[in-house]
Amino acid sequence: MTSKNPTPDSATTPPRLIPSVVLLGDAGEVIIAHNGEHYRLRITRQGKLILTK
Repeated sequence: MTSKNPTPDSATTPPRLIPSVVLLGDAGEVIIAHNGEHYRLRITRQGKLILTK
C-alpha cells in the first residue's frame, strides 16, 4: 500500500527550519491549502502561532 503523502525518514532527513516571518510576511498570516482544505496560520496579539480551519 502506498501513501498519498509520503514523509521523509526523520532519522536521515531533519525537518526544514523556516522562520515564521518568511511564511507569514508583513501581514502576519498565511492561508495553507492541505488535502483540499484551507487553514489559516497567524500570529496572535500575544506573539503565538495559531492554526485554524
